[in-house]
Amino acid sequence: METPSQRVGLGGDGDEIAAILEVEKAFGVRLDYTNAHEWSTVGDVYTALMRALPPGAADQPGVWDRFAAALCRETGLSPSDISPESELLAESGLWVHVAHASAATWIVVAIVAVVGIGWLLL
Repeated sequence: METPSQRVGLGGDGDEIAAILEVEKAFGVRLDYTNAHEWSTVGDVYTALMRALPPGAADQPGVWDRFAAALCRETGLSPSDISPESELLAESGLWVHVAHASAATWIVVAIVAVVGIGWLLL
């Protein structure tokens, strides 16, 4: 059996925003970004999704598979290669140095900016 990847490979070029938006779109929900500054693993985002789902939806079969597919859509990583312990950010490049400052803060700022621009365009 193949060992799940330790990293999803997001970071720095907007793919982290797109990945979170893909999860929201796949489930028709809006995640609560209040604690997004603490999201560092796939499990952290999955927990936020579980809180956003309507009652009973989290108990449906295939929720993890749909979530993993949506999260990996942007990176091309196979959903079967990730686990709740997998880290969200790529290890290489400039983004890692920015990430150490506070990756989730940057993710939240970027998501808020995209949402704000979307509302302005409406």
